[in-house]
Amino acid sequence: MQQPNKKITLLAAAVTATFGITSVQAAGFRLPEVSVLGVGTSNAMVANTNELGALPYNPANMAFHDTNGLVAGVTYIGYDLKVDTTVQGGTGGQYDSTGDDSFYVPNIYAMAPGYGKWSFGIGINAPFGLETSWQAGTFANFKNVADIIALVDPQQAAVIQSSEPELSRIEMLNFNPNFAYKFNDTTSVAVGIDFYDLRDLRFNTQGLKVSGSGTGLGWNVGFTKKLGNVNLGLSYRSSVDTDISGVVDASALGAPPLTATTSTEFPDMLQFGAYWQATDKLGVELDAEYTGWSSFDKIEISWPGPIPLTSTNNWQDTWAVRLGGIYAITPKTKLLLGYSFDETAQTQEYFSARVPDNERQLFSIGLTHAFAGWTLEAAYMYVDIDDRTYNADVTYLEQVTVNNSLEANGTDAYDGKYESSVNLISIGLSTRF
Repeated sequence: MQQPNKKITLLAAAVTATFGITSVQAAGFRLPEVSVLGVGTSNAMVANTNELGALPYNPANMAFHDTNGLVAGVTYIGYDLKVDTTVQGGTGGQYDSTGDDSFYVPNIYAMAPGYGKWSFGIGINAPFGLETSWQAGTFANFKNVADIIALVDPQQAAVIQSSEPELSRIEMLNFNPNFAYKFNDTTSVAVGIDFYDLRDLRFNTQGLKVSGSGTGLGWNVGFTKKLGNVNLGLSYRSSVDTDISGVVDASALGAPPLTATTSTEFPDMLQFGAYWQATDKLGVELDAEYTGWSSFDKIEISWPGPIPLTSTNNWQDTWAVRLGGIYAITPKTKLLLGYSFDETAQTQEYFSARVPDNERQLFSIGLTHAFAGWTLEAAYMYVDIDDRTYNADVTYLEQVTVNNSLEANGTDAYDGKYESSVNLISIGLSTRF
């Protein structure tokens, strides 16, 4: 049997480190804010039957609206991320992510009462997204290990140094048509389809440029029950198996462009909550959400190279708890308030600088004002992400020499203190007709 070209074999390991993280990154930063009112209430909306902004969270609530409705908005996301790689006694420094730190995420939901007890609606939003970028030399151990390996294999050393992460980006939209059925004045259900369109994925290293796109199809169901001045709501979205096709530009390593394909399973999500109409002016909701991040156990990649490619991620399932309130200051003006606590899915064992996540708290406030048949909606959210000091037990040199892998996740290649925060500003309009 002919021996595989050594350069291509080494490139395979670099592609594993890059493309495998692509899938993790695509699913590892969720954007649950799918309406302006959701931003203002920290996404505690699943059991609210009064507001159009609750429909993207639980389409079963459509059954309790008796007119056509349209709600649309855009959310500005400002993401601040930096790392100090000297805190563990390393030879690095302090670096800010150089990626685009400003994003604009659209959302829209339109509904219409149908025949008899049926209603129809369709939503468009972006459930996942992120961009980070690290300049060359941020993570000094890539160069340190490359310098050691260069004494015996300069070609492998070049691949190791070029595998240091650079740009990570994902842009996607979810198209979500739904039908709701109202059994009686207190009970409704909904069923719908989630079509994920991954429009632009880019996950580069300092030596490889990886781009890809793909689509996936899932389903969702909703349930709402009214019990006097209390509503109970439930919404479930299935996992979505998404096929991804990509191109690897490996010209920096002296190899031609290569194609690579994989599939990744976006997690399923279960939301349930209770809404309490405390007074004529005040409504309060408490929600919980379970996200099945453990579906990210292993990524398998097909490509025209000589060896199979896999990447182990080992994410864990998480819970989020959300509390939101809406207070009618006047018949036309409402105040929104919210708080949420979210767990992180990222374990220490496979920590990655592409997704330097940690537990977070969300604080939000907003206002709505009705005028001339329209309602203007605006909200602000601050996401306080806990600092994460990472100090791995496994060295990157050991990973390369003993395990024969360039997978830097979970090694001291990413040792450092990570600090991040997010600011969201959302504005939109809604109307009934």
